[in-house]
Formats: sequence, C-alpha cells, structure tokens
Amino acid sequence: MDQSKMADIRVCISTKKEVIKDKNLIFNDVKKNIKKLDTSNIVYTSIINWINDSFNEHKQVVQDEKTILVDVNLPRNKFPIDEVEFEGEIYPFSKTRLTVNKAHSDHAFITYIFNGGEEKFDLNPLVEECIEFLKKDEEFVVHKKRKWPEGFTYREDKRIFEE
Repeated sequence: MDQSKMADIRVCISTKKEVIKDKNLIFNDVKKNIKKLDTSNIVYTSIINWINDSFNEHKQVVQDEKTILVDVNLPRNKFPIDEVEFEGEIYPFSKTRLTVNKAHSDHAFITYIFNGGEEKFDLNPLVEECIEFLKKDEEFVVHKKRKWPEGFTYREDKRIFEE
C-alpha cells in the first residue's frame, strides 16, 4: 500500500458544553417566583421547573477543543479522514482548518477537527444547591412561615425543607 507521511498534523476533538457563569441569576429567579407560589402547589417540583427555565434563559454554550499534534502515515488520496478513535471513543469528521503562522508564512498546520458532541449541564446539583441556599435565606424562611404557617402540605416538601 502506497502511503504518504504527513508531519505536524493537528487532530482536534471539538465539544460544545453548556455552562452557567452566575448561579445567583438562577437563585434570584427562584426567590422571585416562590413569592408568587400558591399554597396548593408542590414547592420542590416548582423549584425544579423554575431552575430549568432560568437555566435555559441564562446558560451559555462554549466550545472546548482538545488538540494533539501528531505525525501520521496516510494512504495516498484518502482524504479527508472519516473518523478518529481517541481515548477509547470514536468521533466523526467535522472539518479541516489550515492555520498559517503570520511570522513564518511558509509554515502552516493542517487541523482535522472531529465532532465530540455536546455535554449537557447536570441540573441536579444546582437544584440541591438552590434548596440549601433557600433554607439559609432569611427572606425565604419568613415567607415560608407566613404562607405556610402550619408547614408544607406535601410530604416531599416537608422532608426537604422541614427536616
């Protein structure tokens, strides 16, 4: 098999990640909404829904790239590469990028970029953190005593907020 050696090839796994820069935006939305909550509603479920809505409003999607520099032996005329296996995972080909160094315009890097998919933000730890935040929040404690003087009606709300 006729092969060509290519030096200085960059292989990049590009992943999109959901992040939240300021959790306080979400916590403040929950505090604002809880004041409007009817006593017949389930508090815990309402908090989860508000966090989900607020996260979708305030989230940012960032691109994370993991790049390695390699020398490769490729069969001639077999470009582009369809997929790459890296750290036990297989990633489909996305695009190529040619990077030219301005100071040394006679030197360039070819980068093969592969789709690493999207990482969804796990909201469960944020829900737990928000509940702990509310338990310590004086405004919430006063509101809870005023709106639910005999305590919450739903067992799950009692277990979470009153034990």
